[in-house]
Amino acid sequence: MGLLREGGCISYRLSSDNANYFMKVIPSAFMDTAKQSLSVISFLTKNGFPSPRIINTKEGLPYVEIDEFDKKTLIVLFEFIEGREPNEGEDIEKIGELVAQLHNTIQKYQELLPEHGKEFLLTAILRILEQKNYDQSKINMFREYGNVLWENVKNLPRGYSHGDLHRGNLLRTTTGKYYILDFDTPSYAFPLYDIMIMCNSTDYFNFNENGYENSKNGYENSKNTYESFLKGYKKYRSLSEEELNSFYDLIAVYHYQLQATIVEIYGLNCIDVEFLDNQLNWLMKWREQCSEGLIT
Repeated sequence: MGLLREGGCISYRLSSDNANYFMKVIPSAFMDTAKQSLSVISFLTKNGFPSPRIINTKEGLPYVEIDEFDKKTLIVLFEFIEGREPNEGEDIEKIGELVAQLHNTIQKYQELLPEHGKEFLLTAILRILEQKNYDQSKINMFREYGNVLWENVKNLPRGYSHGDLHRGNLLRTTTGKYYILDFDTPSYAFPLYDIMIMCNSTDYFNFNENGYENSKNGYENSKNTYESFLKGYKKYRSLSEEELNSFYDLIAVYHYQLQATIVEIYGLNCIDVEFLDNQLNWLMKWREQCSEGLIT
């Protein structure tokens, strides 16, 4: 048994005489989202979408639930798929096709998904700023820009969103087949959010004046990533003009959402005033680029 990944959950590779498995240990804090995630994965597998197959128990359950010391833990076993994370810009059109197929397949999913709207995406961080006793004038700057962003995106088409669809959650096999991984944050939100995360080439921590061009013109300026992704995506799904124009607003929304998510996972003390000031500075510079017409 070998440790693969350690974070909110712990993952291991298990080996037997003739097979390898991927085991995920999920603590109680992630219990509800984990069960929703397993439901989504099971649905996708049954519908032929390339996602890791869950090894069910003899009773037909997708997990084993352990209750020790008043703490519940889920143990999930998956088939192990040999592969690697794709390189920057690699097969981006093919990945666009895959994401569109994901969005199409999941339309038939019948269970309710948690709805992620303004509260989850933009407002949660404001409560955290208040708890941190962050400067009120700066909180107001976060709030005012958040309100502007929401007005720009609130009417975008809603549907299933993976919520964390970056390259690290893609697996490319030696034959070039792709799998999507880590369905821990499924929601009813903006499908465009998945496109934004996949194509976002800005530096989250430090503002780069070329961040917009890197996102638009491609990884390492070798290919127009956004356009190439869309070329693949639009083979299977259409996007409105409003969606296409909201890509850059959603990059800013992502900063609000991710800041709050980081604190939810690691606690209030994982961020300090310097970090928050840096994030506010990032957002204000991004907004300035937009207002100057550099982003259209």
